[in-house]
Amino acid sequence: MKGAVILVGGFPEPVGGVTTFVRRLAASDDRVEEVVDLFFGREKRIPTSYLGRYRARDNKWRGFAYLFVKMMVWHDKYVHFNFSSLKSLMFFLFLPKNRNKWILMLHHGVLEGHFPGFLTERLLRRFDYIICMNELQYQSYRSRGVAKERIVRASSYVRSPQLMPDRHFREEVDAYFSRKPTFVASGYPTAAYNFDWCVRFVRTRQEYQLAMFLYGDGAEKAKLRELEGKFQNVKIYWGENEENFSYALSRAKCYLRPNSKDSFGIAVADAVNYGVPVVASDVCPRYQGAVTFGGTTYESFEIALTRVLRNEANVEWTASEPIVPFSYDLIA
Repeated sequence: MKGAVILVGGFPEPVGGVTTFVRRLAASDDRVEEVVDLFFGREKRIPTSYLGRYRARDNKWRGFAYLFVKMMVWHDKYVHFNFSSLKSLMFFLFLPKNRNKWILMLHHGVLEGHFPGFLTERLLRRFDYIICMNELQYQSYRSRGVAKERIVRASSYVRSPQLMPDRHFREEVDAYFSRKPTFVASGYPTAAYNFDWCVRFVRTRQEYQLAMFLYGDGAEKAKLRELEGKFQNVKIYWGENEENFSYALSRAKCYLRPNSKDSFGIAVADAVNYGVPVVASDVCPRYQGAVTFGGTTYESFEIALTRVLRNEANVEWTASEPIVPFSYDLIA
């Protein structure tokens, strides 16, 4: 793909799949000339290697007003929109397009929305390219009338930049991780992440310990708060930045991703590339090299993790077809 890109999404904070993707992409591709940040946060982490313009708005309505005005003057640009789900697309009914090419990427693995079918189809027709992250998304887009030639199969993974953790955090992690082999788990404090399985595994195996990296205000936050200090071999880190988390991940004995719902799991790919073993559910395509388990029960998770720790050969690996890091070169 040739041409300048306006990247719409957000930089951390908050940390999440969309903001991590946008941050890494802006830092690694010089075709990105402007980032329009629609995610409100008091502190933003702009990568030092990103040299383009940065425009932040404190809510999506002001962001929409900015985009509305700029669409009048942007010409022949690629405007790459990044959201979680279909519900973010309503304002596209009113956004002028001009002579730009629109790219849509919805980072939630399952396309959920409450719009009438005809309205969803009309919204999706406004995009020139729609990034499809898995087969379920592909079938969902096709059922909504999106032509095959407008669907681009690509992952939401961009390789992690150089690790630059805070000195104090690095010293704290080094001290904790040096005590025992340490598992790492991460994500939002919701039931879908099955963090209780990770705690249950180490609770009965004192030779291991667990570090959980959590962010956001999910429904399980209060419940997980109650675990702090309850077990000597369980430690929770709240709201750490990407560099700090990535450093801890690179030191892990194993990364645990037992989600009952998931879209990809950027940390799964990072862990594999750091040489860290991964045990993940098979509810979505996983980065090649991860060990996956089916059934989404604690017992299936326990069996897979135990086999990995014993270096047994009879574990289920992800499909041999590689998941390629995202690149604009995938778009014609």
